[in-house]
Amino acid sequence: MSNPALATSVNMTIRDAQPDDIDALTALEKQCFTTDRLSARRFRHYIASPQAELVVACSANGITGYALLLLRRGTLLTRLYSIAVAPAARGTGTAGYLIAELEERALKRGKPFMRLEVAQNNSQAIALYQKIGFHPFGIYPDYYADHTDAVRMQKRLHHSAGTSALNIYPWYRQTTEFTCGPAALMMALCHLNATYSMSQQQELRLWRQATTIFMTSGHGGCHPVGLALAARDAGFSSEVWLNSALPLFVESVRNAEKKAVIEQVEADFKQLAEQEKMSLQPVNWGISDMVSALKKGNAIVCLISTWQLDKRRAPHWVVVTKIDANCVYFHDPDPDSDEHALDFQHVPIAHEDFLRIACYGRKKLRAAIVIH
Repeated sequence: MSNPALATSVNMTIRDAQPDDIDALTALEKQCFTTDRLSARRFRHYIASPQAELVVACSANGITGYALLLLRRGTLLTRLYSIAVAPAARGTGTAGYLIAELEERALKRGKPFMRLEVAQNNSQAIALYQKIGFHPFGIYPDYYADHTDAVRMQKRLHHSAGTSALNIYPWYRQTTEFTCGPAALMMALCHLNATYSMSQQQELRLWRQATTIFMTSGHGGCHPVGLALAARDAGFSSEVWLNSALPLFVESVRNAEKKAVIEQVEADFKQLAEQEKMSLQPVNWGISDMVSALKKGNAIVCLISTWQLDKRRAPHWVVVTKIDANCVYFHDPDPDSDEHALDFQHVPIAHEDFLRIACYGRKKLRAAIVIH
């Protein structure tokens, strides 16, 4: 996709990267970077990936720069993953043109948020990003191979008022496939009390307190009442928001013996909640209720369905980090790779989309734990 306006103004075209460009791209990597280089294999992957936009800037001398944008399925988020401009072409505005092209493509794909990481000691690049509208919202320590810290920056890609800076919020990666609930709960508790320790020992301990024992397959996930009770055991006040009366997960299991176990577990959670005077009356909660809870300084752990994010109909716990006029942001404790871990922090979802994913199963269960 070339841009004729750019070709007229600076004798440059910007187009999609092609497999024939890989040798030139890897040579450009060697010119521009001494560490954290993209390999030929990775360039080939991104050229073919529907979740990436890789564009190159071309002049009479060949490829003079490239920029790579990654897109997160099911969210409003994109990430400027890498950008490089040949030394001879610096100062010509090439980087700005490349980013502008990716911004246009992001908006066409319905993604109005762009993020990036830049070395904290790269003041020239930071100044450029700030000039074109990016705002810092955190530091990622020891991010690069040479142990340099990275500044995290974000830009909202439309012409209305810019987004406010996101608060720093602790993030924890779950260490098993079934402990998203404890991981999300630990992030919430650590947000409320910075001395709270997030560890695998604590993760597994919380899971043992809150697990349903069985789910549709494999290990059981965590019950919202179980997580709320675990938060209380950890010394915090909590309440549970449910739009449905108990039991919640019995129908998700067909095996009669497993069903009987889950029924017993849910009955036990109900009895413990009654002892704690925890209300289990159905509440048809929504965005305004979450906004009110956050304004009071509370933390919110929420159950979502992952279908729109990864095409799996699985219940999954996340922690809400912020809500603004357009989006709900959350930390997801289960990134698909180390490379994409940052894309699972402060994930922006439009209000109406969040309400769609914050439903699970045939009963359209909506569950959240509010922690004080």
